[in-house]
Amino acid sequence: MRAAVLLASVACAQGCSSIGGITGAVAGVASASATANPAVGVAVGIGVKAGVDESVKYVWRYWTHEEQTRIASMVGTMRVGQRKPWEVRHEVPFDDKQGEVTVVRAFDTPLASCKEALFSVEVAPSTEAVKASRAITAADADSPHFVTTVCRGSDGWRWAVAEPAVGRWGSLQ
Repeated sequence: MRAAVLLASVACAQGCSSIGGITGAVAGVASASATANPAVGVAVGIGVKAGVDESVKYVWRYWTHEEQTRIASMVGTMRVGQRKPWEVRHEVPFDDKQGEVTVVRAFDTPLASCKEALFSVEVAPSTEAVKASRAITAADADSPHFVTTVCRGSDGWRWAVAEPAVGRWGSLQ
């Protein structure tokens, strides 16, 4: 599993949208050359491209879930009005994220206790830890800010909205 994650991470670093096609083309040409049958090469190339594309998508979904769970867990421990930095460092040091989260309100529904939070997302420049507290600067104003709702369930605090499902939320979709 670690090897697959590492391979997909490296693939993403080189260009996620084209790595499946390139890998499929290389496998297809190699298979066609080895078997002297172009139909086998085409079939192998299509299969390899589909496999690589799905592997990359799996890694992105896993990382997104990890980021959302980290934010939801933090929000669950915070009071209304409290602000804290958050960060996610992936096993493979690629596409790490950080930002700041503020609890805007807490409310109860018939099903669960929930909190609404405002959070920012910025790509982590290094593996250095986020400072414990800091003032909002002009650079922070450039970071995209989003609102989410998290609710407490039997297994802890979880992301409760399907919203970051549009392109403007970047990797948190």
